[in-house]
Amino acid sequence: MKAILFDLDRTLHDRDASVQNFLNYQSDWLFQKHPSIDVEVFKERFLVHEKSGYVWKDIVYQKLVEEFSLEVTAEQLLADYVDHYAQHSQEMKGASELLTYLKNQGLKLGLITNGRGVFQDATIDSLKIRDFFDVILISEYEGIKKPDPLLFEKATQMLSLTPEECVYVGDHYENDIMASKKVGLKTIWLTNEEIEDNLCEADRVIRSLEEWIKELKE
Repeated sequence: MKAILFDLDRTLHDRDASVQNFLNYQSDWLFQKHPSIDVEVFKERFLVHEKSGYVWKDIVYQKLVEEFSLEVTAEQLLADYVDHYAQHSQEMKGASELLTYLKNQGLKLGLITNGRGVFQDATIDSLKIRDFFDVILISEYEGIKKPDPLLFEKATQMLSLTPEECVYVGDHYENDIMASKKVGLKTIWLTNEEIEDNLCEADRVIRSLEEWIKELKE
């Protein structure tokens, strides 16, 4: 293999921890404006409405403003999210160590992520991982999103490699593993799901980046 390409959210970026960090921050100042609000319920409802990040926050906050009869507007809450979320970003354990090791081995590295361009750019910069990558593709900028095979094909072309010379690492079975496999990339699925071997088409399954880096260094 000459290159390893990564997904961002829940692969290199611990999105779940980051969202919780942000919600702790946002609910603190929201409580100052609305002392009667149950902030734990507010955070729970946020997670319900955003559906693991697949619903953009303008819709989420509109629903929350209505549910909790908030005086602050959905637009104010959304602006706070856009302006401050990245500051609360956390990397997956072992991410920087893994990227450093792979780069030192002479491998090319790439990043392919769905999401809004400015928002994902801010997350990448907050995690301080941009300089590791030879190519970064963000779906909004590209006008297509995973599982569209064109994203994977473009990344390999930009690296001047064939798909067969590349590995893709991601957490989403359909958008990451099956989509990149169809193009010809080898695949590594990062997941804690219980898997039946005969039903999994990933070339390899790992439970954590820390587990993988430990094996690589042995």
